[in-house]
Order: sequence, then C-alpha cells, then structure tokens
Amino acid sequence: MSAAARRRGSESFFIQRCPMKIMGMILLSPITSSLSSTNHYNTISSFTSSSSSSSRSRYKHKNDDASSSFRNIDDAIASFNHMLHRKPLPCIIQFNKLLSAIVRMRQYYDAVISLSKQMELAGLSPNTCTLNILINCFCLMQHVDLGFSVLAKVIKLGLQPTIITFTTLINGLCKAGEFAQALELFDDMVARGCQPDVYTYTTIINGLCKNGENAAAAGLIKKMGEVGCQPDVVTYSTLIDSLCKDRLVNEALDIFSYMKAKGISPTVVSYTSLIQGLCSFSRWKEASAMLNEMTSLNIMPDIVTFSLLIDIFCKEGNVLEAQGVLKTMTEMGVEPNVITYNSLMHGYSLQMEVVEARKLFDVMITRGCKPDVFSYSILINGYCMVKRIDEAKQLFNEMIHQGLTPNTVSYTTLIHAFCQSGKLREARELFKNMHTNGYLPDLCTYSVLLEGFCKKGYLGKAFRLFRAMQGTYLKPNLVMYTILIDSMCKSGNLNHARKLFSELFVQGLQPDVQIYTTIINGLCKEGLLDEALEAFRKMEEDGCPPNEFSYNVIIRGFLQHKDESRAVQLIGEMRDKGFVADEGTAAW
Repeated sequence: MSAAARRRGSESFFIQRCPMKIMGMILLSPITSSLSSTNHYNTISSFTSSSSSSSRSRYKHKNDDASSSFRNIDDAIASFNHMLHRKPLPCIIQFNKLLSAIVRMRQYYDAVISLSKQMELAGLSPNTCTLNILINCFCLMQHVDLGFSVLAKVIKLGLQPTIITFTTLINGLCKAGEFAQALELFDDMVARGCQPDVYTYTTIINGLCKNGENAAAAGLIKKMGEVGCQPDVVTYSTLIDSLCKDRLVNEALDIFSYMKAKGISPTVVSYTSLIQGLCSFSRWKEASAMLNEMTSLNIMPDIVTFSLLIDIFCKEGNVLEAQGVLKTMTEMGVEPNVITYNSLMHGYSLQMEVVEARKLFDVMITRGCKPDVFSYSILINGYCMVKRIDEAKQLFNEMIHQGLTPNTVSYTTLIHAFCQSGKLREARELFKNMHTNGYLPDLCTYSVLLEGFCKKGYLGKAFRLFRAMQGTYLKPNLVMYTILIDSMCKSGNLNHARKLFSELFVQGLQPDVQIYTTIINGLCKEGLLDEALEAFRKMEEDGCPPNEFSYNVIIRGFLQHKDESRAVQLIGEMRDKGFVADEGTAAW
C-alpha cells in the first residue's frame, strides 16, 4: 500500500475533505496591497531553520522540561533502562520527559520509537503526550504517513488529540511539501472546534510563504487577530523573510513597521531578513541603518547575520569589508562556522586570491571548524581559476581521504580544469570515476567534457558522448547544441551541423541568436549564401531578431564571396537598426 493510501486510511478516523478557506482571505490593510506578485531569487539564508527552532523552543509538550538532559544517547538509554527496571515503574510522565530529551538531541528519533515500544511491552500505557512525541519523531524522519497511523492509535485508545497533535502533523505535511493536505487538516481541525494557537497559525503561514503565497499569508495574519490569537514576532518574521526573498522589500518594511506599531519587538531574525533584502537591492545606507538600529536595541548580530553580511560583501567584490566583519564577529565572541568561512573563501577565489583562500581554509581547521564538501569545492575552483591544476587535484584527493564524498560540482570543476589545460585523458578518467562513485553527471558536466573534446578536434568522441547523454534522463540544451554545431561548422562538417540544427526543433528547443549566427557563419564559409540569408530572415520570423554580431557575420560572408549588392543592402539595414560594422567587416 502506498504512503498516501496509508495516510488516507488513518485520516478516515476523523478527517473529511473540506474546501480551502485560507486562500480567499482578505489582505492585511493597504500595506500589503502589492503582495500578489512574486519574484524568487537565490541567496544564502538560514532564516527558515532559525525561525523553526525559535518556534519549537516556545512550543514544548507540557511534560517536557529542561531537567531531562543527557550528555549523550548512551547516557539517556542507560537512564531509560534503569527506570524500566524500577519497581514500581515510574509514571508515564517521567518516561515522556526522557523521550523528549532524546528528541532534543535531533538525531535519535528511531531510538525514541524503539524505546516507546519497550515501554508498552513493560505494561506502560502511552498517553496523548507520549503519542504526540512519536508523531513528532515520524514527521521529523519524513514519515508523515506513519505519524497519521499514530493518530489513528490515539483515536483507537479513546484519547483526545490535542492542538499539539494537529500542529505537529500540519508541520510534518508542510515540510514534506504536501501543503494542500496541511491546509485541509488545518480547516478540519478548526471545523471540529479545536482552536489553533499561534504556533499552528505560524506553521501554516510558513507553508503559504514557502508556496509563494505571501498575500494569503498576510490574510491569515489578519484572521488571527480577528479570532483573538495575536501573531507573535515569529509569525511576522516569517512573512517578512518571505517577502524579502521574493524581492518585495518595501512590503517587508511595511510589515516590520506594522509589527512594531503593535508593540511587538523585532528579533535578530527579523532584522537579518531585512538587511539581506535591502542589500540585495544595494540599498546599503538603509541596511546599515537597520544594523545600527538593531545594535542600539541591544539585539546583537548572530552567526547568521554575520555570515550573511560576509556573503553579501564578497559577492559585491568587497572582500576587505568582509574581512572586517569576520574580525568584528570574533571580537564579539561569535565563533565563525563553516558557512562563514566558505563565504569568505569564495570571495577570495572570485578575486583570484587563492593563496588567501587557502590561508583561511587552514585557519578554519586550526580553529576546530571542519571543512565540508563546499569548502573543498570552493578552494578547488580557486586553484583551477589560477591554473594550478595539480594543487586542485591534490585537494580533491585530500577531500576523499578526509571521508568526504565529492559532489557533482566538485567533479565538474576539476573536469573543466583538465579540459581547459588539454588533459583530456585525466578528464575522462574523472568522468568515469564519477559514475563509479554513484554521482550522475549533470548537463554542465557533459557540456564541459563535450567542449573539451571539440576543442581538441575529437568530434567523433564528442558526438558519441552527446548521443550517450541522450540515452540518459538528461536532455541536451542549447549550449550543447551550440558547441557541437560550431565545431562541425569549423571542421567543414556542414551536413552534420545542418542535421543538428534541424534536430533542435524536434527536441522542442528554440534556437537563440548565438546558434543562428553560428550556422549562418558556417553556411557563408561554404559559399551557401542563399541558404545563409534564408536562415538570417528566419531569425526574425522565429522571434529571435539578429544582433550586431549576426549582421557583421553575414555581411562579411557576402563580401568574401563578392556579392557586394546584397552586402550593401544588409549594411543599410544594420545602420537603420543602430548597429555598426566591426573591424573585420570595415576592413572590406
């Protein structure tokens, strides 16, 4: 039986499908009037994990307290065994405290499930809190369907599901990407008279935001106030962060002001999201003012804030400023983590300062911060950029020796370096090694090796690699076709180039200016001027108008073959479009 089917069976105890109501909620006053448009962008951010942990820290099971803490899992299991052999047995509350303490270790969820079975075998009947802990473990292990099975057990035992029960499952569904089911469960819970608390609402709001539905999230925040459940700083910060990620920084600032007007004090998470959003638009003065405001309120930047600032400065090419941030954070007693070091190493590599990147790599190790695959990949790329291939290869081997498995980026970076330096044998060996170790090359990997073969004139090998890739789950893109067509044209294999160009349309790919210009150049070199002009005119028809380079290529083709009348006509067209002849064309 599928996971979905098992879950539906468990849900049948209490859930009936109901229409979604959240999507039609009214927006939160005029400040969010433009929330419906979203543009996603990629930045380094640890907000989600930070807000989730903040939320969890204020939403514990009633029987969970800080007294149940252990040095390690062995210590916890020894305590469990001691309790299990006591006569009489301790009450279920004490066992729940122990299980909760193990859950807080964040990696031994399967142990919690095993221990709970031992409890039942010993004659201890679980209560709702025990079963909530189990539901949480299954959700954290991404087995939400088994979480619903535990819910069925709650019902079967005659116990009453609590708000924690529902919220844990809703959170599990959201994390599993099953947001529609999370909404249905939320609505069903409300319909059955179980009132959501601020954590339940925040969980749904976080799901809406991750689904790109900021407007609906804002509407739900308004709904919270109407039903007497006041949003807290985590609720507002969740929306602020989502708006910043969707490049709606002004709207995020409005929500921030609205939150403060409600008397809710921002946290470091709120400020960090806004600083990131402002920096993404190069609004440095406002970002600086936000940082100053934060520190004036004795809200000190944390590791996420500092790492973010270092990453932003490095991407802007301001490595000195990033160094200053690193110095400041260490002086404030905030220890850099691997993300912090990786960001600065990447900054050095982008500036071709691989020696400084290596120094920082060594400092990281000295300070007890273990490099990860990304650390090695960044440094390998740095060495490759300055043509120090042997050192890059040595670092690649060191990474494996340290027990780290290279990822696709690591392999592709080194394969590219080998190809650029003409070491195709090493590139091929590494490509095979990649397969052997269970890593599937991506389009970038294939493109790099394909280009390496073509530059060396190994067109047969390049073509076989291309066809072999087509036999995988990958589909060639325009870059790969351009590499092959260009090489075929340069080597005089115009027929093969034509066939590949025709194949583009069969594959559902739309030729761009570069690939059109490449085939036109090949046709001109072979003296096939009519066909070249036909392809040139087809560019416009296909919604891909020729650029300045395209005009220069075809004009030179006509001039080289003494067809001056059509060349003059094209020169007139080019001038009308505001393009100018390059040196090669003007020389004629």
